[in-house]
Amino acid sequence: MKILIIAIYFPPQNSVASLRPYSWAKYWSRAGHDVTVLTTKKHEHPTNTVYPFDGFEVREVELPLFNRLRGTLGKGNTAKVAASTNVVKATLFSSLLGKVNRLIQYLQKKFGVLNYCRMPDLTDLWVPPAFRAVKNEQWDLVVSTAWPYPVHQIAYRLRKNGLAKKWIADWRDIWIGNHLYGGLFPFTFIEKFYERLWMNKADFITTVSEPLARILRDRYGEKVTVIYNGFDPEDYENLPPEKAYPQDGVFRIVYTGSIYPGWQDPSPLFQAISKLKDEKRITPERLQVIFYGNNADMSVLAKEFNISEYVQYGGFLPRQQALHYQRDADALLFLEFESKSLQGILTGKLFEYLFAGPPILSVGIGSDESAGRVLKETKRGEAFGKDAELIAQTVKGMMETRKNPGVSTQSLEMIEQDENLLPYSREKLAGKLLNLLSDSSSVYSKRLPD
Repeated sequence: MKILIIAIYFPPQNSVASLRPYSWAKYWSRAGHDVTVLTTKKHEHPTNTVYPFDGFEVREVELPLFNRLRGTLGKGNTAKVAASTNVVKATLFSSLLGKVNRLIQYLQKKFGVLNYCRMPDLTDLWVPPAFRAVKNEQWDLVVSTAWPYPVHQIAYRLRKNGLAKKWIADWRDIWIGNHLYGGLFPFTFIEKFYERLWMNKADFITTVSEPLARILRDRYGEKVTVIYNGFDPEDYENLPPEKAYPQDGVFRIVYTGSIYPGWQDPSPLFQAISKLKDEKRITPERLQVIFYGNNADMSVLAKEFNISEYVQYGGFLPRQQALHYQRDADALLFLEFESKSLQGILTGKLFEYLFAGPPILSVGIGSDESAGRVLKETKRGEAFGKDAELIAQTVKGMMETRKNPGVSTQSLEMIEQDENLLPYSREKLAGKLLNLLSDSSSVYSKRLPD
């Protein structure tokens, strides 16, 4: 089967969002399908993570104006202008660029525009050249995965013009009614129009959790299916066998990834640590909480709880190093999105944690939500909600028993056969996605394992 995957997030971009389409390309091509990935041009970045593209083609199409805007709004161009002989003009231009940057940052944080999320976005300009790159071929299946949303516009045009026999539209998060970004008037009306237009044309719609699926089913019926983010055991095959941390008696609770202020809050854990500290049941030589990732410096919050000596920030990590630290932590901290309108978002981070090995401490939403149910089903951790007393008891008990050895290369095969984890492997999930088409036509008869 000839398959086209449209995904702006794709390796070497260091993002969990890149791994979802990458796993599809990898496992579908291994099953004998002809797979092509359409994505944006990837530029050099210190956080890039190289993955092999064996067995499938990757077509990178440059995002129009990307380099020009990056130069104009970047520090390098400002420095050149400032060095100009006309100091007055340089100063005015630099001031203007600063105002433009501040305005863009405000729009991004407040409304999600120009941030891969809501209209308008720079990736809108990517649609024409990206469509031209694939319009001269006939595709048995097109899979578009958002965000950003323009990937669906390309797939829609292919389907409408008879160039795609089937189309699966994948949403890693909802567009209309998004819990983080409300959009900007009047573009919100345009977004609603396009979402209905595109999704009514799609043959199948997929998303990453049941709460999101319920929202989409209310709009588009039963063609909505849940395909989890999942984990890939192969990610761990090349990790160093040596322990990431010294064997010094410190119990380390590790968090890797971004933190969204106002939506994810480690305060219940900090309150629990403060309680244990006041009761003189812990010392900094016995317990440390370490955060890695963007917007993950919790030093100000730790100071508010008077536990600064128990909290560290390790900066942003390359993916393999993050997996190494996850594997060798004593416990992993998972922060749920706290939203009354949309509970139970199953991020890719949760599934990475499932396979890493250490027990998971989920703070935010309770055990009756999606993440809590997954932890219960897999027996990998516990959801505490905001119960600081229960967190304190659990952490103290874990420190006393400290039985988790982390995942070693010897135990990988055993974990791969864990019946509680198998449904969440990316290979199984890639098969489930492709098998949506199994009853549609005999041309889709080649199946991956359920």
